[in-house]
Amino acid sequence: MAQQKGRTSKADATRRQLLDAAIEVISERGYADTTVERIVEVAGVSKGVAYYHFSSKADIATCILVEGIGEIVDDFVAIAGKAPSAVEALTAMMDSFAATIFRNAGFGRILVSELWRRGREWSEPMRALEERLLAVLRGQIERGQREGSIRGDIDAAFEAVAVVGMVLTTTLHYIREAEQRVEEGCNRAEAFAAAERSLTVRICDYVHHANA
Repeated sequence: MAQQKGRTSKADATRRQLLDAAIEVISERGYADTTVERIVEVAGVSKGVAYYHFSSKADIATCILVEGIGEIVDDFVAIAGKAPSAVEALTAMMDSFAATIFRNAGFGRILVSELWRRGREWSEPMRALEERLLAVLRGQIERGQREGSIRGDIDAAFEAVAVVGMVLTTTLHYIREAEQRVEEGCNRAEAFAAAERSLTVRICDYVHHANA
């Protein structure tokens, strides 16, 4: 049993290693210009190992996007179920979403380029997750309207889409600003900590702007 657990743990680690390498390569080169050869080179494993875990480059990209968005959706659902008010729920959701992208800018860049793209093998699974994500946000916006904390004239469906786009693009903007400070000689940890603090303030401002 211990040996089986050890093998499973090692396989999971290798799979994660491949996904992380793919995120790095795809975010730099774009999906079309990415090859499995480059992914395995960055991951430091053989092509055979890659094909043991994934059937194709498209399978790797599907796992990156579907698993990543799925985790965000699950997080949103958990927050919505616990938050005492819609404003607190929306603030926590956006803060958590931004933190996820901040921890993995490569995933955020892939998400920006692929979230509303059609014609990819992962388009349909992503559509379903996108609808769930937007439904949770829309539900909290409508909840806020019932509670009187969010203006009644706001289109909840439109605002849900706006929230996703705002968090993604704004977070990536702050990440790039932090990267530029590092390139100019600033301490990396300090630059990114300052950027994340500024981003949190902007997110709070955004939620309060929608309040009645």
